[in-house]
Amino acid sequence: MKYFTILLLLSAILIGCKNKDNNSSLSPVTNDTQTTVTIVKESKEKIPDNAATVETKSTHGLILTSNALQVVNKNTGSTSEIPFGKPLDQMIEVVNNVLQSKPKSMGVNSECGAGPLNMATWNNGLTIVFVKKESKSKTAETEWYFAGWFLGGDSAIIPKIATMAGISIGSTRAEMESAYVIKVSKTSLGHEFSTSSGLFGIFDGPDKQAKITNLWSGVSCNFR
Repeated sequence: MKYFTILLLLSAILIGCKNKDNNSSLSPVTNDTQTTVTIVKESKEKIPDNAATVETKSTHGLILTSNALQVVNKNTGSTSEIPFGKPLDQMIEVVNNVLQSKPKSMGVNSECGAGPLNMATWNNGLTIVFVKKESKSKTAETEWYFAGWFLGGDSAIIPKIATMAGISIGSTRAEMESAYVIKVSKTSLGHEFSTSSGLFGIFDGPDKQAKITNLWSGVSCNFR
């Protein structure tokens, strides 16, 4: 009877230890599962931020051309022309969307040789010039239309807008002559050049390494 009692006690001790070991082995699995779920939730919360960043990037750019501007799709390379004659409101909206910014200044200059001109200028040195449509009615609202563009500024600090041939502020006379047939003359503006298609500009000197300081096409407000 004494030995039987001892056997019962030993059995109870062994069963208790086994249950304790089983409980201990289950705990880490439970904790790991909870940790994994937490990580997945955190990564899912970050996805919308990344998607929003991609969507706000501009996919279009502007190209300078004679008597017009062109909008280029950076992904496909396709272009669409914005010819002279586009109404002011529509033109401003297009350029704002492409440049992802609004004009830093806008107003009418009544002292230009071509008559009063409405001009909108962006931080990258681009100015869009508008002429007003003459109306016989004195009560009619003044209407302005795209009639020219002008590019100036420091090429070292402004985002580059160029022609299809890559000509922009800072390009040299040698680069200009390799892309276009130009005529150069000394005027009150400086070493002024022009193309037969209607592209104009100024070099900062007479030699081949002289750089372009200004480019324009269409109606301008230059004082000679």
